[in-house]
Amino acid sequence: MSTPHPASPDTNLVNLVLALLTPMFLWSTAGDIRLAHIAAAQTLNEYRVANRLSLFTVAKIIAFDIATLSSLSLSMYEDISMLLAIRLRGNANSLDRSGERNRRAWEQTSRTAAPDETEDAVEAAIAEAQRMVSEAKARIHAAAQPAEKAQPDAEPTAEATRDPAPLPPSTRTSEQQHRSAWANAMTQVAEECTAELKDLPPEERWKEMARIEALTIAAADLASGAPQPPIPAMAAE
Repeated sequence: MSTPHPASPDTNLVNLVLALLTPMFLWSTAGDIRLAHIAAAQTLNEYRVANRLSLFTVAKIIAFDIATLSSLSLSMYEDISMLLAIRLRGNANSLDRSGERNRRAWEQTSRTAAPDETEDAVEAAIAEAQRMVSEAKARIHAAAQPAEKAQPDAEPTAEATRDPAPLPPSTRTSEQQHRSAWANAMTQVAEECTAELKDLPPEERWKEMARIEALTIAAADLASGAPQPPIPAMAAE
């Protein structure tokens, strides 16, 4: 593990930024301030902030991105005027440009401060991504195989000794087909991302690794038939 940067933001500064970001996550936690604080902290941690200047830049990126999505979401309500919808979308466009300016500034700072990455670290990242994709494929393949019901007490018949006919597509429900299609698509995207890892700069590679991990986990869960979490309802204004 690398030695912490001497200018790493102290706890008080991080807590200040989290206090400012937390209210922006309340809509997704049904008003639970504790969960909103956790969500804000996890989002901030994803950027791996290295110094005080980057901390505020990243906080603005998060805030602008959330505000952009909020404006776009509000513009889709059917009971608002066309003029208001256009204004909301124009505001979202301006917020998006501001977020992008801060993102470029943060990436430039990270690129300057980040140490050179060794070839071994790159190969390790690629190997880990390949492992995740391989495991997801194996789980999808296993879930696609028809379940065999053992019958130890039954005498084998001539009919039973023949090769079993493949199950017709109708034996799979539409939900299973839908899950399988999404799982395969996610795994394919994860595999494509893995192939591009070696060409990415260090500050982009860890983002792509997180994307690959999320895709493979979601694909495996879909294939296994695990129940999906309910989508939280938006609070009525």
